[in-house]
Amino acid sequence: MARRQRKSKESPLDIALASDWRLSAIMTAACFFGPRILSAILDTSPLLKGLGIAFTMIGTLLAAVFGAIAVIKLGKQLLKPRPLPEWPNLSPADRRTLKGTPRNEPSIHVAPAGSLPGPTAAPETWSIDVLHRIEWKRFEDLCCAFYVEKGIRARTTALGPDGGVDVHLYQDDAAPAQATAIVQCKAHNSRIGVKPIRELRGVMAHEKVDKAFFMAPGGFTDEARAFATGHRITLLDAKLFYAMIVRLPAESQRRLLALATEGDWTTPTCPNCGKKLVARNSKRGPLWGCRSYPRCRGMIPRRQTDAATRMPTTEVF
Repeated sequence: MARRQRKSKESPLDIALASDWRLSAIMTAACFFGPRILSAILDTSPLLKGLGIAFTMIGTLLAAVFGAIAVIKLGKQLLKPRPLPEWPNLSPADRRTLKGTPRNEPSIHVAPAGSLPGPTAAPETWSIDVLHRIEWKRFEDLCCAFYVEKGIRARTTALGPDGGVDVHLYQDDAAPAQATAIVQCKAHNSRIGVKPIRELRGVMAHEKVDKAFFMAPGGFTDEARAFATGHRITLLDAKLFYAMIVRLPAESQRRLLALATEGDWTTPTCPNCGKKLVARNSKRGPLWGCRSYPRCRGMIPRRQTDAATRMPTTEVF
Protein backbone atom coordinates (compact mmCIF):
# COMPACT_ATOMS: atom_id res chain seq x y z
CA MET A 1 0.00 0.00 0.00
CA ALA A 2 1.44 3.33 -1.02
CA ARG A 3 2.28 5.72 1.71
CA ARG A 4 0.27 8.87 1.93
CA GLN A 5 2.37 11.88 1.29
CA ARG A 6 2.18 14.36 4.09
CA LYS A 7 1.46 17.87 3.01
CA SER A 8 4.18 20.14 4.32
CA LYS A 9 2.76 23.06 6.19
CA GLU A 10 4.30 26.40 5.50
CA SER A 11 5.39 28.41 8.49
CA PRO A 12 4.43 32.09 8.89
CA LEU A 13 8.04 32.93 8.10
CA ASP A 14 7.88 31.05 4.77
CA ILE A 15 4.62 32.79 3.91
CA ALA A 16 6.14 36.21 4.66
CA LEU A 17 9.20 35.48 2.51
CA ALA A 18 7.05 34.39 -0.43
CA SER A 19 4.48 37.20 -0.20
CA ASP A 20 4.38 40.94 -0.79
CA TRP A 21 5.91 43.37 1.72
CA ARG A 22 2.45 44.43 2.84
CA LEU A 23 1.76 41.02 4.42
CA SER A 24 5.02 41.23 6.37
CA ALA A 25 4.04 44.71 7.54
CA ILE A 26 0.66 43.41 8.77
CA MET A 27 2.35 40.51 10.58
CA THR A 28 4.78 42.98 12.16
CA ALA A 29 1.91 45.02 13.58
CA ALA A 30 0.11 41.88 14.77
CA CYS A 31 3.19 40.52 16.55
CA PHE A 32 3.94 43.89 18.16
CA PHE A 33 0.47 44.92 19.37
CA GLY A 34 -1.20 41.50 19.86
CA PRO A 35 0.97 40.27 22.75
CA ARG A 36 0.77 43.67 24.43
CA ILE A 37 -3.01 43.59 24.35
CA LEU A 38 -2.94 40.03 25.70
CA SER A 39 -0.40 41.05 28.39
CA ALA A 40 -2.69 43.88 29.51
CA ILE A 41 -5.47 41.34 30.00
CA LEU A 42 -3.23 38.85 31.85
CA ASP A 43 -1.89 41.58 34.15
CA THR A 44 -5.20 41.48 36.00
CA SER A 45 -4.16 38.11 37.42
CA PRO A 46 -1.00 37.92 39.60
CA LEU A 47 -0.47 34.31 38.52
CA LEU A 48 -0.57 35.08 34.77
CA LYS A 49 1.34 38.37 34.84
CA GLY A 50 4.70 36.69 34.11
CA LEU A 51 3.14 34.84 31.14
CA GLY A 52 2.05 38.17 29.68
CA ILE A 53 5.61 39.52 29.92
CA ALA A 54 6.92 36.43 28.07
CA PHE A 55 4.33 36.89 25.31
CA THR A 56 5.41 40.54 24.94
CA MET A 57 9.08 39.63 24.59
CA ILE A 58 8.37 36.93 21.99
CA GLY A 59 6.03 39.25 20.08
CA THR A 60 8.67 42.01 19.99
CA LEU A 61 11.24 39.56 18.59
CA LEU A 62 8.84 38.31 15.89
CA ALA A 63 7.83 41.89 15.04
CA ALA A 64 11.51 42.73 14.47
CA VAL A 65 11.93 39.73 12.11
CA PHE A 66 8.81 40.44 10.05
CA GLY A 67 9.61 44.16 10.04
CA ALA A 68 13.04 43.48 8.56
CA ILE A 69 11.46 41.29 5.86
CA ALA A 70 8.97 44.05 5.01
CA VAL A 71 11.72 46.68 4.71
CA ILE A 72 13.89 44.45 2.47
CA LYS A 73 10.98 43.55 0.18
CA LEU A 74 9.85 47.18 -0.08
CA GLY A 75 13.40 48.28 -0.95
CA LYS A 76 13.68 45.67 -3.73
CA GLN A 77 10.34 46.78 -5.16
CA LEU A 78 11.38 50.45 -5.23
CA LEU A 79 14.71 49.66 -6.88
CA LYS A 80 13.22 47.32 -9.47
CA PRO A 81 13.34 48.87 -13.02
CA ARG A 82 9.99 50.05 -14.29
CA PRO A 83 8.52 48.03 -17.17
CA LEU A 84 8.88 49.67 -20.58
CA PRO A 85 5.80 50.80 -22.48
CA GLU A 86 4.92 48.63 -25.46
CA TRP A 87 5.85 50.99 -28.29
CA PRO A 88 5.09 49.43 -31.67
CA ASN A 89 8.60 49.85 -33.12
CA LEU A 90 10.64 49.00 -30.02
CA SER A 91 12.70 45.90 -30.83
CA PRO A 92 13.60 43.32 -28.13
CA ALA A 93 17.23 44.45 -28.36
CA ASP A 94 16.28 48.10 -27.74
CA ARG A 95 13.99 47.04 -24.90
CA ARG A 96 16.82 45.14 -23.22
CA THR A 97 19.09 48.14 -23.68
CA LEU A 98 16.65 50.65 -22.22
CA LYS A 99 15.98 48.42 -19.20
CA GLY A 100 19.51 49.23 -18.13
CA THR A 101 18.87 52.97 -18.10
CA PRO A 102 19.85 54.43 -14.69
CA ARG A 103 16.99 55.90 -12.70
CA ASN A 104 18.67 59.32 -12.54
CA GLU A 105 18.98 59.56 -16.35
CA PRO A 106 16.39 61.43 -18.44
CA SER A 107 13.52 59.18 -19.48
CA ILE A 108 13.98 58.14 -23.11
CA HIS A 109 11.70 56.08 -25.27
CA VAL A 110 11.48 55.16 -28.89
CA ALA A 111 9.14 57.30 -30.94
CA PRO A 112 5.91 55.62 -32.17
CA ALA A 113 5.99 54.03 -35.58
CA GLY A 114 5.08 56.35 -38.42
CA SER A 115 6.16 59.53 -36.65
CA LEU A 116 9.31 59.76 -38.77
CA PRO A 117 10.25 58.59 -42.24
CA GLY A 118 12.08 55.28 -42.27
CA PRO A 119 15.01 54.17 -44.44
CA THR A 120 14.59 55.56 -47.93
CA ALA A 121 15.00 53.54 -51.13
CA ALA A 122 18.14 54.33 -53.10
CA PRO A 123 17.52 56.76 -55.99
CA GLU A 124 18.71 55.85 -59.46
CA THR A 125 20.12 59.27 -60.39
CA TRP A 126 21.79 62.19 -58.70
CA SER A 127 19.67 65.13 -57.57
CA ILE A 128 19.96 68.05 -55.19
CA ASP A 129 17.35 66.37 -53.01
CA VAL A 130 19.72 63.45 -52.41
CA LEU A 131 22.27 65.85 -50.91
CA HIS A 132 19.61 67.29 -48.62
CA ARG A 133 18.45 63.89 -47.37
CA ILE A 134 21.76 62.13 -46.83
CA GLU A 135 22.77 61.65 -43.19
CA TRP A 136 25.80 63.44 -41.73
CA LYS A 137 28.36 60.60 -41.68
CA ARG A 138 27.50 59.41 -45.17
CA PHE A 139 27.77 63.02 -46.34
CA GLU A 140 31.32 63.21 -44.97
CA ASP A 141 32.23 59.95 -46.71
CA LEU A 142 30.71 61.27 -49.93
CA CYS A 143 32.74 64.49 -49.75
CA CYS A 144 35.94 62.50 -49.22
CA ALA A 145 35.13 60.13 -52.09
CA PHE A 146 34.34 63.09 -54.35
CA TYR A 147 37.89 64.42 -54.02
CA VAL A 148 39.30 60.93 -54.56
CA GLU A 149 37.34 60.72 -57.83
CA LYS A 150 38.98 64.01 -58.82
CA GLY A 151 42.41 62.43 -58.33
CA ILE A 152 43.20 63.98 -54.94
CA ARG A 153 44.36 61.94 -51.96
CA ALA A 154 41.82 62.38 -49.18
CA ARG A 155 41.33 60.98 -45.69
CA THR A 156 38.41 61.37 -43.28
CA THR A 157 38.96 61.91 -39.56
CA ALA A 158 37.96 59.30 -36.99
CA LEU A 159 34.67 59.35 -35.08
CA GLY A 160 34.50 61.63 -32.07
CA PRO A 161 35.79 65.22 -31.71
CA ASP A 162 37.33 66.13 -35.07
CA GLY A 163 38.95 69.44 -34.17
CA GLY A 164 36.97 71.22 -36.88
CA VAL A 165 38.28 69.01 -39.71
CA ASP A 166 36.30 66.23 -41.38
CA VAL A 167 38.53 65.53 -44.40
CA HIS A 168 42.24 66.15 -45.06
CA LEU A 169 43.39 66.65 -48.66
CA TYR A 170 46.93 65.86 -49.83
CA GLN A 171 48.26 67.26 -53.13
CA ASP A 172 51.94 67.93 -52.39
CA ASP A 173 54.10 65.01 -53.54
CA ALA A 174 57.15 66.54 -51.88
CA ALA A 175 55.52 66.32 -48.43
CA PRO A 176 52.98 63.46 -48.69
CA ALA A 177 52.21 63.47 -44.95
CA GLN A 178 51.35 67.19 -44.83
CA ALA A 179 47.77 68.13 -45.71
CA THR A 180 47.47 70.90 -48.28
CA ALA A 181 43.79 71.65 -47.61
CA ILE A 182 41.07 70.77 -45.11
CA VAL A 183 37.34 70.18 -45.51
CA GLN A 184 34.53 70.80 -43.02
CA CYS A 185 31.16 69.10 -43.69
CA LYS A 186 27.79 70.00 -42.19
CA ALA A 187 24.89 67.93 -43.49
CA HIS A 188 22.06 70.07 -42.17
CA ASN A 189 19.50 71.97 -44.18
CA SER A 190 19.77 75.30 -42.38
CA ARG A 191 22.11 78.04 -43.58
CA ILE A 192 25.56 78.27 -42.03
CA GLY A 193 26.41 81.58 -40.39
CA VAL A 194 29.77 83.30 -40.16
CA LYS A 195 30.81 81.77 -36.81
CA PRO A 196 31.64 78.26 -38.16
CA ILE A 197 33.53 79.88 -41.05
CA ARG A 198 35.63 81.95 -38.62
CA GLU A 199 36.34 78.78 -36.62
CA LEU A 200 37.46 77.02 -39.79
CA ARG A 201 39.89 79.88 -40.46
CA GLY A 202 41.40 79.29 -37.03
CA VAL A 203 41.74 75.58 -37.79
CA MET A 204 43.54 76.45 -41.04
CA ALA A 205 46.13 78.39 -39.06
CA HIS A 206 46.53 75.51 -36.60
CA GLU A 207 46.86 72.93 -39.39
CA LYS A 208 49.19 75.25 -41.36
CA VAL A 209 47.17 75.04 -44.57
CA ASP A 210 46.27 77.88 -46.93
CA LYS A 211 43.12 76.40 -48.44
CA ALA A 212 39.86 75.07 -46.98
CA PHE A 213 36.44 73.93 -48.17
CA PHE A 214 33.17 74.14 -46.25
CA MET A 215 30.49 71.82 -47.65
CA ALA A 216 26.91 72.29 -46.40
CA PRO A 217 23.76 71.48 -48.42
CA GLY A 218 21.72 74.15 -46.63
CA GLY A 219 23.86 77.01 -47.90
CA PHE A 220 25.45 80.02 -46.20
CA THR A 221 24.53 83.50 -45.05
CA ASP A 222 25.81 86.56 -46.90
CA GLU A 223 28.10 87.40 -43.97
CA ALA A 224 29.60 83.92 -44.08
CA ARG A 225 30.22 84.21 -47.83
CA ALA A 226 31.88 87.60 -47.43
CA PHE A 227 34.24 86.31 -44.75
CA ALA A 228 35.11 83.17 -46.71
CA THR A 229 35.99 85.16 -49.85
CA GLY A 230 38.85 86.97 -48.16
CA HIS A 231 40.32 83.91 -46.41
CA ARG A 232 40.70 81.29 -49.18
CA ILE A 233 37.71 79.27 -47.99
CA THR A 234 35.50 77.78 -50.71
CA LEU A 235 31.84 77.36 -49.76
CA LEU A 236 29.87 74.57 -51.44
CA ASP A 237 26.11 74.37 -50.97
CA ALA A 238 23.85 71.66 -52.42
CA LYS A 239 23.49 73.34 -55.82
CA LEU A 240 27.22 73.86 -56.33
CA PHE A 241 28.17 70.42 -55.03
CA TYR A 242 25.57 68.81 -57.30
CA ALA A 243 26.92 70.73 -60.31
CA MET A 244 30.44 69.52 -59.53
CA ILE A 245 29.29 65.90 -59.19
CA VAL A 246 27.42 65.81 -62.50
CA ARG A 247 30.50 67.21 -64.27
CA LEU A 248 32.42 64.07 -63.31
CA PRO A 249 32.61 61.08 -65.69
CA ALA A 250 29.52 58.86 -65.67
CA GLU A 251 31.35 56.00 -63.96
CA SER A 252 32.52 58.32 -61.16
CA GLN A 253 28.96 59.59 -60.71
CA ARG A 254 27.68 56.01 -60.39
CA ARG A 255 30.30 55.11 -57.82
CA LEU A 256 29.53 58.17 -55.73
CA LEU A 257 25.78 57.58 -55.90
CA ALA A 258 26.22 53.94 -54.87
CA LEU A 259 28.34 55.02 -51.91
CA ALA A 260 25.96 57.79 -50.88
CA THR A 261 22.77 55.70 -50.99
CA GLU A 262 23.93 52.23 -49.94
CA GLY A 263 21.80 50.67 -47.17
CA ASP A 264 20.16 53.01 -44.68
CA TRP A 265 21.55 56.29 -45.99
CA THR A 266 19.13 58.71 -44.31
CA THR A 267 19.16 57.58 -40.65
CA PRO A 268 21.93 59.43 -38.76
CA THR A 269 25.00 57.60 -37.48
CA CYS A 270 26.10 57.72 -33.85
CA PRO A 271 28.96 60.26 -33.60
CA ASN A 272 30.67 58.12 -30.94
CA CYS A 273 30.41 54.46 -31.96
CA GLY A 274 29.26 54.56 -35.60
CA LYS A 275 26.02 52.59 -35.17
CA LYS A 276 22.74 53.78 -36.64
CA LEU A 277 20.78 55.94 -34.22
CA VAL A 278 17.18 55.38 -33.07
CA ALA A 279 14.48 58.09 -33.11
CA ARG A 280 13.55 58.80 -29.50
CA ASN A 281 11.81 61.35 -27.31
CA SER A 282 13.25 62.62 -24.05
CA LYS A 283 12.59 65.36 -21.51
CA ARG A 284 14.90 67.54 -23.61
CA GLY A 285 12.81 67.00 -26.73
CA PRO A 286 13.03 64.79 -29.83
CA LEU A 287 16.46 63.33 -30.52
CA TRP A 288 18.37 60.58 -32.23
CA GLY A 289 19.87 58.33 -29.53
CA CYS A 290 22.39 55.52 -29.78
CA ARG A 291 20.84 52.05 -29.76
CA SER A 292 23.67 50.97 -27.39
CA TYR A 293 22.56 53.40 -24.65
CA PRO A 294 23.63 53.56 -21.81
CA ARG A 295 26.94 51.99 -22.87
CA CYS A 296 27.17 54.66 -25.57
CA ARG A 297 25.59 58.06 -24.97
CA GLY A 298 25.95 59.48 -28.47
CA MET A 299 22.98 61.56 -29.58
CA ILE A 300 21.92 64.10 -32.20
CA PRO A 301 18.98 66.55 -31.99
CA ARG A 302 16.00 65.50 -34.11
CA ARG A 303 14.37 68.41 -35.93
CA GLN A 304 11.45 68.56 -38.32
CA THR A 305 12.05 70.01 -41.76
CA ASP A 306 9.67 71.80 -44.12
CA ALA A 307 9.67 68.94 -46.60
CA ALA A 308 8.01 65.84 -45.18
CA THR A 309 10.16 63.52 -47.27
CA ARG A 310 13.45 64.86 -45.93
CA MET A 311 15.18 63.68 -42.83
CA PRO A 312 15.51 66.05 -39.86
CA THR A 313 18.51 68.29 -39.51
CA THR A 314 21.58 66.48 -38.17
CA GLU A 315 23.83 68.46 -35.87
CA VAL A 316 26.01 66.97 -33.19
CA PHE A 317 25.87 68.70 -29.83
